[in-house]
Amino acid sequence: MNPSDTIDILERQLLLQLGDRLTRLRKARGLGTVEMARRVGISRTTLSSVESGDPGPAIGTYLRVMSVLGISGELALLGGDALQPGPPGTAPAKSKRARPVV
Repeated sequence: MNPSDTIDILERQLLLQLGDRLTRLRKARGLGTVEMARRVGISRTTLSSVESGDPGPAIGTYLRVMSVLGISGELALLGGDALQPGPPGTAPAKSKRARPVV
C-alpha cells in the first residue's frame, strides 16, 4: 500500500464518521430528511450523500449542513477522536465507560 492509498482511506474514514455524526445530530434534533434538506437548501438525495460520507458533495455543502445543525466545522472534525474507541489494548479501549454521544 503506498502513502496516497493510506491518505485516501483516512479521508474516506473521516467523511464516513462526519456523515454518521451529522445523521445522529439531525435525528437528535427531530428533523426528517425532507425538512433538513429544505433548511439547508439542497435536495434529499444530496443530503443522503452527505450523511453517507460520500466525497461527491462540495465541502461547502457539508459546511451548510453543519451550520443548520448549529455546529462549526472545527467542532465536527475534532469530535471524531473522542468518539471512537482506542486501538485494542490501550486504556481507552479497555474503559468500561460508555462512549460519549454527540
